[in-house]
Amino acid sequence: MNIDSQTKYPQVTIIVPVYKVEQYINNCTKSILAQTYVNWELILVDDGSPDKSGEICDKYAIDNSRIRVLHKQNGGLSSARNYALDSHPRGEFITFLDGDDFWHPEYLDILVSLQRKYLADIVQCGYFRGTDTCFPSLNESARIAVIDNHGVFIKEKANVIMCAKLYRVSLFDSVRMPIGLYNEDDWTTWKLYYRARTIVVTNQALYYYTVNPNSIMARLGKKPDLRYINAYNERVAFFEQTREKDLEHCSRLQMCKSLVLTFSNGQLTSEEKRLVKSKFEESWIVLKSSSYISVKYKVLFFLFHIIPLTISKIASKLRA
Repeated sequence: MNIDSQTKYPQVTIIVPVYKVEQYINNCTKSILAQTYVNWELILVDDGSPDKSGEICDKYAIDNSRIRVLHKQNGGLSSARNYALDSHPRGEFITFLDGDDFWHPEYLDILVSLQRKYLADIVQCGYFRGTDTCFPSLNESARIAVIDNHGVFIKEKANVIMCAKLYRVSLFDSVRMPIGLYNEDDWTTWKLYYRARTIVVTNQALYYYTVNPNSIMARLGKKPDLRYINAYNERVAFFEQTREKDLEHCSRLQMCKSLVLTFSNGQLTSEEKRLVKSKFEESWIVLKSSSYISVKYKVLFFLFHIIPLTISKIASKLRA
């Protein structure tokens, strides 16, 4: 898409939280500048980074009027994203990119084209994960699914991560990410999916997650933050209140899948394991007779109910 035609296309606000990514932020920003889609603004949020990340961001802003930099005290990933959302983004759509990750050159072009074709509120793509600095070639044929806010959960197309998606900006009205919690995406993405009327999912991997040893998830180590259970509790309670049994059961399913994988974690205390098993049993009572849950999951959960440690270890190995 050339610059002359940019007014025919919606503007996209790109939000990039920046913290201790001095060795990655150049590659991240260059992948934005290399986009074939040009009608965007970039908000780089320097979240009190102690390295030279903020200075690097300022240099990019000097050379490009589409880039603005916000400097703030360190508050974490959610705080940085919220700060950008509260800074009056100009775009009709919003997308998130972490400062140590990068995009395929056609990331925006493909997602915006799908949005326009299907009048979607959310467009979601696949992703690669690794340590490359150049985007891998796309060999897989594109497959598209167009679904509504129930189908995305029922068909298990919902992906909890905030990145690798294009969102209509109005979805964020009164929705912000919780500050001070890890797994903040668990608390947020389901609300955005639920608000959307049309969601488009493409299998094309257009986002690259860099395996960064200094990232939040890496610093957490292998022990899970069990507060993610509270995010699922909130979600289940919401759908119980709205009496949408299909979404309630799908939420319980996702929670049970996470609990099964968590149970065999060697860093959990005995008390934490009892909590995990107890929360599983609460939902398993409901799901065992559910018409919304497939037989394969009912078999998995039945076996976990009987021999939890063995099944958790097997499930974790298969997932890896």
